[in-house]
Amino acid sequence: MTRFHQKPNPILSIALVLSIAAVFVSEFYTKLGITVWVVYLIPLVLSYLTWNPLVPVAVGSIASLLILIGLVISPVGIDPSLSLINRGMGAGTALALAAFGHQFIRGRLAVRKEEWVRMGQTKLSERMMGDQSLRTLGENILQGLAEYVGAQGGAIFIDDGFGFHRTATFGVPEGAALPERFQVGDGLLGHALQQKQTIVVQDLPDGYFTIGSALGRSAPRHLLITPLGADGVINTVLELGFFHRVHDSDKELLGRLAESIATAVRGARYRNRLQELLEETQRQAEELQVQSEELRVANEELEEQSRALKESHGRLEQQQAELEQTNSQLEEQAQLLEGQKDELSNAAAISEAQKRQLERVSRYKSEFLANMSHEMRTPLNSTLILAKLLADNPQGNLTPEQVKSAATIESAGHDLLTLIDDVLDLAKVEAGRIDLTPGQVSLQRLIDSLHALFQPLATQKGLQLQMRRAPGTPESIETDWQRLEQVLKNLLSNAIKFTEAGRVSLDIAHLPDGRLAFAVEDTGIGISPDQHDLIFEPFCQGDGTTNRKYGGTGLGLSISREFVRLLGGDIHLASTPGQGSTFTIHLPQRIPSSPPLRSAPMASSPLPCEPPAPMLASPSGAPRVNGNALRTDDDRERLDDHRRVILIVEDDEAFSRILADLAHEMNFNVLIGNTAGEALALARQYLPSAVVLDIGLPDHSGLSVIDRLKTDVRTRHIPVHVISGHDHAKTALSLGAVGYMLKPVKREQLVEAFRQFETRLTDKPRRVLIVEDDPAQRDSLHLLIGSDDVETVGAASAAECLSQLAERTFDCMVLDLTLPDASGFSLLETISREEHLAFPPVIVYTGRDLSADEEQRLRKYSHSVIIKGAKSPERLLDEVTLFLHQVVTALPPEQQRMLEKARNRNAVLEGRRILIVEDDVRNIFALSAVLEPHGAKIDIARNGRECLALLESSMQSEDRRIDVVLMDIMMPEMDGLAAMRAIRERPEWRKLPIIALTAKAMKDDQEQALSAGANDYMAKPLDVDQLLSLVRVWMPR
Repeated sequence: MTRFHQKPNPILSIALVLSIAAVFVSEFYTKLGITVWVVYLIPLVLSYLTWNPLVPVAVGSIASLLILIGLVISPVGIDPSLSLINRGMGAGTALALAAFGHQFIRGRLAVRKEEWVRMGQTKLSERMMGDQSLRTLGENILQGLAEYVGAQGGAIFIDDGFGFHRTATFGVPEGAALPERFQVGDGLLGHALQQKQTIVVQDLPDGYFTIGSALGRSAPRHLLITPLGADGVINTVLELGFFHRVHDSDKELLGRLAESIATAVRGARYRNRLQELLEETQRQAEELQVQSEELRVANEELEEQSRALKESHGRLEQQQAELEQTNSQLEEQAQLLEGQKDELSNAAAISEAQKRQLERVSRYKSEFLANMSHEMRTPLNSTLILAKLLADNPQGNLTPEQVKSAATIESAGHDLLTLIDDVLDLAKVEAGRIDLTPGQVSLQRLIDSLHALFQPLATQKGLQLQMRRAPGTPESIETDWQRLEQVLKNLLSNAIKFTEAGRVSLDIAHLPDGRLAFAVEDTGIGISPDQHDLIFEPFCQGDGTTNRKYGGTGLGLSISREFVRLLGGDIHLASTPGQGSTFTIHLPQRIPSSPPLRSAPMASSPLPCEPPAPMLASPSGAPRVNGNALRTDDDRERLDDHRRVILIVEDDEAFSRILADLAHEMNFNVLIGNTAGEALALARQYLPSAVVLDIGLPDHSGLSVIDRLKTDVRTRHIPVHVISGHDHAKTALSLGAVGYMLKPVKREQLVEAFRQFETRLTDKPRRVLIVEDDPAQRDSLHLLIGSDDVETVGAASAAECLSQLAERTFDCMVLDLTLPDASGFSLLETISREEHLAFPPVIVYTGRDLSADEEQRLRKYSHSVIIKGAKSPERLLDEVTLFLHQVVTALPPEQQRMLEKARNRNAVLEGRRILIVEDDVRNIFALSAVLEPHGAKIDIARNGRECLALLESSMQSEDRRIDVVLMDIMMPEMDGLAAMRAIRERPEWRKLPIIALTAKAMKDDQEQALSAGANDYMAKPLDVDQLLSLVRVWMPR
């Protein structure tokens, strides 16, 4: 069946069948000789009315066959031989008529096909008529052909001089994998172009390309590719996709249309080119017109200039006469200028020499300050350490007066340290080496911080302290928190110092020019007008007599003035003697990108000024809350007594905000700290319910924060969960952390951590599992650990231990390694393998000596290993209360006494060997006095070479192996930096903990020390508690 056939007529088909059957049946009952078979011609003639040329052949063949069959089945009538001749002629006639009918129908189909082809030519010619662009022409050709031949999709490619470019598509969805262009020989398209023949591909595989609409997509099964050309030049390639097979008539139609399509494409290309040339001609004509107008204007200008030149020529002749007159005067002035030039050259040489001299002086001054810092801090270091040891009186053998004297020595040392820092600050200002750290500073947070800092001092002197922020002032400004706070501390400290009665106030107001005014006012002694400018000079004071009442060096106000200038502001003084003073700072709301130049250089002045705020001791030496850390909003001003407080210590502001939002969702109040110092201060001030801690903090490692919290009686009960980008899980958990997560973390993990806090903070008894086979020892541990809020459960064997762990959860487990049914090692391994068993923190409490391998094996599961001995019960109690997060002050008095005894001798340092690399014997003595009472073994090296030699010799014996190195920086022969680099070059020493100690305290010292290989860094004079904390943190476990 083809597109030229009509559908079979069922009535005609029935008539054919019935007529043949009727004749056959009639002949069955008619005698031979009666020519009924002639009627077979009727269905034969009817078959001419069909559109299938095979139907007449079939009817003729059937009729011939039935005529011959009739010879056999018809009753006998005439002579059979005569009947055979008649029927033979009839059968021949039927076959002849069938052949004629076959040719008749084929001719009729050929006429119909010709009509179809011509109609297709006509319709496509109509679509190609008119001035069309190549794209429009391609779309019309493709759409017309596809609709006429029944193609479901296709593409047309037209030669653009650089290859055949895809000009239009039909039925192809956007994003289909069709080539944008192709060359001769590229794929089937290129092959058809190369052979100049039509290619038909039947039964395409899946995924060739798709044809789609809004309702779906499908792949064509047959493909036709034909090149189209005129005059022997192919300029178009057509590709059509069909769901049905490709007909020969389709190829014939495309063959007849090839030249007309190619001619139309060529004509469109010519028209496009003519249009481009026309537009180019028009553009050039417009440009020529513009240029012609410009030339006309230029000619007019030239004529005007010509007239002006004639006029100026006359003036020039007149001026030339005048110039000749002035030449003589200029020659005289030139001689005078030559002399002045020589004088300027001499002055410049002198200035350059002075500049080089000033640079040398500045360099010498910096070196002097660095050396002075080292030489002053070195003896001050040993003084402060020993004074701290005496003031703490750990052995209780000093009288109260002696302890007070030691505390006075320590306080005086801190005052001297403040003076050294002031001198260095002023020197940095003079040298222009002060770096600012701009950031958003909350004004209310600044006021609250200063009020908390100075209220105790004001109360001590009986003064009223007021701090106010006027309505209309912004919530925050962009400036350097540290410098602004240092200036305000200095002004408030001076105000309190010079005021005996009345009040001291800080007021923040908005100025008309947009700046802010910070006014510090007091009712003190006042300052006479003739000293208003003098007090801002370095080392100058309002009272400089030998019998002066108030101390100080006269550095603070000088430093404050320079800091305010760096912040883009200015400072003003209004004062009347006997009535008080008001220092007012005017600051912009945004720190300028480049600070203004100093109005008067300070290099010619001596050095620093009135001391900043006196050392206000925080509890237990805790660092005060300062720095940029206060920029992050939290709940410290709106704490709710009905909600627990969580402290978030994180220097990434975005992540701290995420943690704060989650804590609020889970009904926690939030405190936020960005540094280790601020974290300790907030923890000691607010005593939060829990702490979320980052390890990588700007000032110190978060591990030291855990250690300081867990060694402070007031904060050791607070659960700490660590979230860090580096894996310090083992160290953090051994220090007492309740959990550890590595960044990046998922929200679900954070929610689980906060829920663990909620579980730990519920007022339920803690439960401790004691695994000990000796009943007497087990009972003694019950008495040692148990209390009103601690439930102890005993287990005499490994099996009983596993049973208890399967039935309920425990907050801590105390384990003896010697059990009747299994060793402690195998028990721990079993607990770790069984997922249904809760694995609490384990403290191994055993009477046997452990080898290094056994202890290392236990460290995989146990947080502490305690060898039973005279002092071990105190240490066991200390470890248990640490992991139960018990408040020490809530324990029975006997347990508190035992804990105090345990903390006097640090278990982490017990028997560990520490190498002190220091050339100053005073510092060696001071450091030894700090570490040896805690059970540490001390080795000493006087310089880097001795350090390397001692480390080399320590490798010969396990007992002599060094655990931690305390490294001074400035030493003879080989300094600390070179020694650390040499240590890190040795593979066996690359993990050796090194803590750098320096007395220079210059800006880049810490960076140099860490880059040289130090694990941590401390500036002298050393804080004893911080030193012990760092040693505990970095001590290998």
